[in-house]
Amino acid sequence: MHRKSKVAFATAICAFALPGVAGAATKVVSAGPPLKKPPAGVPKDSDIDQFYPASIKVHAGDSVKFQIAGFHTINFPKKGAGSPPLAVPDPAHPVTGLTDASGAAFWFNGQGTPVIPSIVALGTGSGKAYTGAAAIGSGIPAGSGPPKPFVVKFPKAGSFTYYCAVHPGMKASVSVVAKGKAVPSAKADAARGANQLAQGLATIKKLDKLKPAATQTVTAGPDDKGGASLLRFTPSSLTTKVGTPVTLQMSPGTREDHTFTFAKDVKAAGKLAEKTFVAPLPGTGTAGPPVLAFDPKYAYPSDPPSSPLTYDGTNHGDGFLNSGVLDGDPRTPFPQKVTVTFPTAGTYTFFCAIHPFMTGKITATS
Repeated sequence: MHRKSKVAFATAICAFALPGVAGAATKVVSAGPPLKKPPAGVPKDSDIDQFYPASIKVHAGDSVKFQIAGFHTINFPKKGAGSPPLAVPDPAHPVTGLTDASGAAFWFNGQGTPVIPSIVALGTGSGKAYTGAAAIGSGIPAGSGPPKPFVVKFPKAGSFTYYCAVHPGMKASVSVVAKGKAVPSAKADAARGANQLAQGLATIKKLDKLKPAATQTVTAGPDDKGGASLLRFTPSSLTTKVGTPVTLQMSPGTREDHTFTFAKDVKAAGKLAEKTFVAPLPGTGTAGPPVLAFDPKYAYPSDPPSSPLTYDGTNHGDGFLNSGVLDGDPRTPFPQKVTVTFPTAGTYTFFCAIHPFMTGKITATS
């Protein structure tokens, strides 16, 4: 779920270690590719949802500094728990009064607003000690410019798995050992991270050369199961026949989330979605931290899930049709694909409400 128009490559590969202070060392992990810009031959609309390096070993008392290169979170759950959910429909905050351009109520009024848990949305603050007794998190990157690093101290030995709650399947580990035991040098960590990055970039180049997987199908991507992704629709332009079903799908196992959102003016609609997709719930934040939530208009499908989808450019009074959030992880409640039929000849444009720079079009001919 990367919300920038280009891949946010932020940290140089050489920055994998900082000098120790008062006997304690600090190692550095990059959430996202540790590059300032894509190398030659690597498309700019690519990303790799991985931590670099994917595992790291430190001494008890040491810290890890997480450089956040993209739209990622750092979430260490309570020992034994998995990644926290990115959002949970909250029945205490039901969707109310949401209508389309024709004045008709959307079907999901009364459903819980997709609320982002505080540990994911706001986090716990940097510099906390982590033993596994309680969850800690960086919070979702906010504001302009690179996110501030997130530092975690590890006072006790143990093996700890952490996650990016935004990208399903993006995880890594920290092994904490007693001070007398050997740990890899910063140079060795950097070498492993560089090798991992090289493999990811090679995968990106292969994905970039792939042809559309099937006829009458548009894929968000293509992506692979290891986190490499192309933030585009493939093909970006599809021609079909009136009445022929078209499948709009995610790559199986992808770590990204996308929507297929149809609108007459995708540029204007994309700007609006970018402003509202994640926002504080009305009435929160005055007597404490705000509750962040996803805009139900984009998180939910525009039409009931059991309804066959058709699109003629006039849906919902202004040509709005939305797949809702799709992903490729079978563990989530989101579907992996939807099918749309076009009963009227015309050219119809769509975008991703999560990544509004992703656009495409489908032309239906008689």
